[in-house]
Amino acid sequence: MKKWLLTILVLAVAAPPAMAYEVVWDGPADGELDINLQVDCYIQIDWQDTAIDFDGTSDWWSTQLMGLAYQSCPDDGGKFAPDPWAGDAYYAGGNGRYYESGDGAVIFVRSNNDLSMAVHTNGDLYGTVNSASNTIPTWFTVCLCPFWINGVQLSGHTIPNTTNPGCYLSDINPADFHYEYCEAGMGWPAQQAFACAPASNTYTLGSMAPYIEGSIKFLARIWRNGLQDPGDQYYTMLDVHFTTP
Repeated sequence: MKKWLLTILVLAVAAPPAMAYEVVWDGPADGELDINLQVDCYIQIDWQDTAIDFDGTSDWWSTQLMGLAYQSCPDDGGKFAPDPWAGDAYYAGGNGRYYESGDGAVIFVRSNNDLSMAVHTNGDLYGTVNSASNTIPTWFTVCLCPFWINGVQLSGHTIPNTTNPGCYLSDINPADFHYEYCEAGMGWPAQQAFACAPASNTYTLGSMAPYIEGSIKFLARIWRNGLQDPGDQYYTMLDVHFTTP
């Protein structure tokens, strides 16, 4: 027994001490993982109707350019916009009559990117057959209905002949009809009428933030003064240009 105990003691003394514990990092302990996605910019511009026609059947009339509700034609003298006697002093008291087109030009837009619209005028209606010096004072109005900007539907004004809320553009700042002003702008029946003359005005809308979707409708207004307006085929145009960053 003594011999066995001695052997154990000797072995215990002969065992080497334990080595120190160490953690070795091969590379940084912290890192970042990137997740990437590219979403293409999508912009749809659908020129649904590019002509505004005074057709003599669906037009409207008023004694004022703005601030008074237009009524369906015929006017108080039984006349329509194309009538040679429309607005004549013979029955209009020398003040003429204003007419708004029942027909309108319509542009449908849809975009997931910022979008702006510029409208450039080219002057009043002018004669294209007898004489270009024949002119009729001309304006246009613009309505967004129905329309969504930044995913929120514009609902500033009542829009005639539709169940959708919308917004008439107004010129609160010179040469601007930004959508931000729709709530404070002029609504039906006092929609702002933008002059087509001189042929150098440019009005801008935007930049509008996505999501954007809706219809932009243009209507025309004219001031008739009966036989003082020479018989002719009248024409003018608006240049509409969309941009995105």
